[in-house]
Amino acid sequence: MKEMLKKGEISILLPEEGGGGLSGEVHLVTYENKKIVIRRCKTLAKAKYYEFLSKKFKKYGFLPKFLGRYGKDVAYEFLEGRDLRGKEKLWVFEEVGRIGGIINNTNINENIDLEFYKTLRELVNGNFSFKEKVAIRRKRSKIKTKPKEVFTKKEALEIKNLYKKIKKKVKPRITLDAVDFTSGNFRISNGKIYLVDIECIKPSIQGQGISKFLKNWGKTRQRKNAFIKGYKKSNNLDLNNQEYKDLIDLRFAVQALWFKIQVARNLEGDLNTLKNLLKKYA
Repeated sequence: MKEMLKKGEISILLPEEGGGGLSGEVHLVTYENKKIVIRRCKTLAKAKYYEFLSKKFKKYGFLPKFLGRYGKDVAYEFLEGRDLRGKEKLWVFEEVGRIGGIINNTNINENIDLEFYKTLRELVNGNFSFKEKVAIRRKRSKIKTKPKEVFTKKEALEIKNLYKKIKKKVKPRITLDAVDFTSGNFRISNGKIYLVDIECIKPSIQGQGISKFLKNWGKTRQRKNAFIKGYKKSNNLDLNNQEYKDLIDLRFAVQALWFKIQVARNLEGDLNTLKNLLKKYA
């Protein structure tokens, strides 16, 4: 393996349908007609986290085979096949849901509110932290203007209080979560579905990533039902609980606004989501 990493031809590996790949971590290594995928992490802690996840979920078989960690490089098998696309058969969405449910079974002791409140503050003061993915997206899109504030202090306080109110009522678990259910993060190989973007597994409210799925890739009723059917095979979270859905939608809208305002995208949909939630619980 070390010889392959040393002598192999290394190239950036991006999702087949474009977009994504903002971390710049994922590389394809080719050597003597063999292929592997490596994630070149910027920190040892991140590489060790990927190693932990790979070993944690190994028995479930939905991640590419873990080949080892070499310092800050994490190696995986290369899966022949293709990335998933916007349109897939319903059994695919069912399997994606099952994978999400498995990930959500791991409880995590972490205070996720701190990051949420920090995001709200930045949306008020306009002093954004420009995380790595945002910086790369801005560079790719040649955005040089400073993003503006989105909320007043009063509006942010209303959102924060609503968040606390719903969270106190539904009492969500804090778990590992697939926070980015998008087609390019999954791959089909020999008739089996794999989650290939291990980076999207993060501590969050149980089921947080489902909000993005339902608003984008899974917005049709058939896809939603297939996903929920699969999720229920591996997890007992009630995805039809409207208050719970409101909580994850609120969190998703705030996070989406934080990203979109920095990369010059339309904010209307997410602002309307928050407006409607505030009105609903007034």
